[in-house]
Amino acid sequence: MSTAKLRFVARMVDALQRSPQATVKQSQTWITGSAAWLEYFGLALSVHHGATSEPLLLESFETVFRGACESVEWELDPQGSPTRRFVDLVVDDGDRQRRLSLKSTAAKNLREGKAHISKLTEAAWIQDARTAKLRRNRVRELFKSYLETVDAILMLRAFRRKGAVPYRYQLLEIPSSIFASLLQLPLVAFQRDPTVLDCIVKGRVVAAVALDRSDAKITVRNIDIDACVVHAEWYCEEVGR
Repeated sequence: MSTAKLRFVARMVDALQRSPQATVKQSQTWITGSAAWLEYFGLALSVHHGATSEPLLLESFETVFRGACESVEWELDPQGSPTRRFVDLVVDDGDRQRRLSLKSTAAKNLREGKAHISKLTEAAWIQDARTAKLRRNRVRELFKSYLETVDAILMLRAFRRKGAVPYRYQLLEIPSSIFASLLQLPLVAFQRDPTVLDCIVKGRVVAAVALDRSDAKITVRNIDIDACVVHAEWYCEEVGR
């Protein structure tokens, strides 16, 4: 092997030796029930940061997530399958099939108790929805389809300080059911423009859906972490250094 190859291999081995261990936040979720899945994901984080200081973001997240599922022989839809609206991945862990939307973020100043989705989905109709009735009809149509299609959103959150290498990754599952109350909102809730709609679960506001006219997209703000599942966290401050 050339000197360059040896140095590269040594760097990867060093990264793997310092692989972050998963801290399980909620025991016996469909992911945390598999120690091998968690270990694979931590190893993949190590290899990623053995080569770059950049956070593991969406495309790489999907690749790593697929790899972890394949390592424990969970069934996945083939990569490159025909695009399905809202759904990025379908996985069957032997217990049930889950239709997932994958998101990632390494935004500055991530909040411990709240999550944010800058773009749940595009919605070109927002720019032309000038009346409360039209906004209500469009929102009901969109979220009825979303609830029928998506079981959950899996979000990888990378916490970092001033643009440095992430010191912690958090794997968060946001149930699509948090949007169910949007189908029942009265017309008055859509009067305000720009429109921000409360998502209510068991009488409590757990998120807010905003119709972003400037970018023609749906944004989800102030998602209450307590209404979600935090599968695990990986502390990896020393990885890649």
